Amino acid sequence: MKRWGALALAGLALVGVAGCGGDPFQAGDGTNGALVVGSADFTESELVMEVYAEALRRTGAEVDTKPRIGARETYVNAVAQGELSVMPDYTGNLLQYVDENDPATESQQVYDELRRKLPPGLDVLEQAPAEDSDVLTVTRRTADTGIRTLQDLGPRCGEFVLGAPAEWKTRWEQRIAEVYGCTFRQIRNLEAGTVTVEALTGDTVQVANLFTTSSQIAANDLVPLQDTRDMFPAQHVVPLVGEGRLTPRQAAAIDRVSRALTTGELTELNRRLEVEKANPTDLAKEFVASVGA
Repeated sequence: MKRWGALALAGLALVGVAGCGGDPFQAGDGTNGALVVGSADFTESELVMEVYAEALRRTGAEVDTKPRIGARETYVNAVAQGELSVMPDYTGNLLQYVDENDPATESQQVYDELRRKLPPGLDVLEQAPAEDSDVLTVTRRTADTGIRTLQDLGPRCGEFVLGAPAEWKTRWEQRIAEVYGCTFRQIRNLEAGTVTVEALTGDTVQVANLFTTSSQIAANDLVPLQDTRDMFPAQHVVPLVGEGRLTPRQAAAIDRVSRALTTGELTELNRRLEVEKANPTDLAKEFVASVGA
């Protein structure tokens, strides 16, 4: 069942109430002729925000950025209300937000369903090849025991402890049992990122839920397990836009950078942010210049 209506009302309430007391969205935002590009409250989203903003500036547009906005309930409604012009998101999660019961998992199917089900006032531009989706990983030593896919893992899950964010149990525990016959010996709630990687390499957990663009997978010689039955939906980076907010030239500029943004490219940009402490604005300018957008 579609849940847009209830969430939209909740989000509008959040924006309306917070607007009276210091919310990022004040009356007048986006109405002075400038395009407003936002980001969610994590580093990768802020990086992609800067990429979109730089691509738009190269068309001659005046662009403001609103980083670290917060929850999807807030920023989707901000786009719908015209307070944001563009917002980076992920196809699978955005589709589940619009319709939590949609069963689509394959890349093009998820994108097509998303375009079909977005409510009036919202649209998405081209999805990037880049994906940042959940992935279960193991150490090289565990992989060498014959575990390279989730199908390989399924019959042996009872041997292992999984490290994953707290929401993993409600989202995926039942699903992985249905799809792969996997019931872990234990699931430990761990913050995504370095904490989870340290638990995996230290053998506190033997399977870890990470994300496909994490630079720590390659840095620690971890093995991502192939999801052969598409349990996790496709999660391509996609620009969420307000209908009619961009000119054709502006939309084409974002589409050009999206087409160039592969998972490998995004992983390397994340590595430079995490390891080299690079500035996201500088990285975005460099990336957009390399694309020629």
